Amino acid sequence: MTEVTTTRFVRPGSLEEAVGILRDGPGKWTLLAGGTDLLVRMRDGAVRPEGVIDLTGVREMSDIGVVEGHVVVGALVTHARLAGDDVVRRHGMALAEAADLVGSPQIRNRGTLGGNVMNASPAADAVPPLFVLAAEIRLVGPAGERWVPVDEFATGPGITVKREDEILAAVRFEAEGGTFRSRFARMGTRKALAIAKVSVAIGARRAGPGGDLDRVRVALGAVAPTVIRARKAETLLEGARLSEATIEAAAAAVMDEARPISDIRSTAEYRREMCGVLTRRLLNAAEGE
Repeated sequence: MTEVTTTRFVRPGSLEEAVGILRDGPGKWTLLAGGTDLLVRMRDGAVRPEGVIDLTGVREMSDIGVVEGHVVVGALVTHARLAGDDVVRRHGMALAEAADLVGSPQIRNRGTLGGNVMNASPAADAVPPLFVLAAEIRLVGPAGERWVPVDEFATGPGITVKREDEILAAVRFEAEGGTFRSRFARMGTRKALAIAKVSVAIGARRAGPGGDLDRVRVALGAVAPTVIRARKAETLLEGARLSEATIEAAAAAVMDEARPISDIRSTAEYRREMCGVLTRRLLNAAEGE
């Protein structure tokens, strides 16, 4: 006889209520946002949660706004909304560009920023842009809230510092407008419905057209167990002006810093080469702006 298991399902109306449910049963609940990953895994039998907390009723986690000099994006904001939001595009273009490349239109309309970050995949599209934006992750639990730098959040594939009784509620980054520019590019098997083989995000301030670069950040996805910063490339670009020689040197530095592996989707050699290609593409575009 086939064993039948029933999953308890609750839909709180506030973040406080959701935290209370987790507090009373830590480890027994799985959080549901867009469901683009969780529902597939449940259907396939990969996970069988004892209980599911549907967060879609927590309206405060669906907001985008500027608060005390920071762009604050709720964890339930979908990729489709991120891609077209004026505030996000003005202050974090790389994040909007990455969101526009996630999955298919159906997935972009259901999948959320919080889910993309919580999966802790080194190939997650939204995470390299968050690295170059120096974003922070808001975790809320019974003990209150804490903000964790995004580069400290994931410690390995699928592993984060979030505790069982905490909820990823929002992401924030500085609202710097046109003073800090960021861009994102990725390489996949095809444009849509493919996990990135490699991705690159670059951000910097610039002292006018053709001016020196400042506060340079370069982040690489799908080339290490977690998203990483390309520190050598950042140092090389900091204080420099973009030129053909500078761009080539930065591309070479990025390729040297990448630590890819070969798997079913790509080879390490190809991933390393594409890191350089995408870096050149982004920097050449910046030079022409």
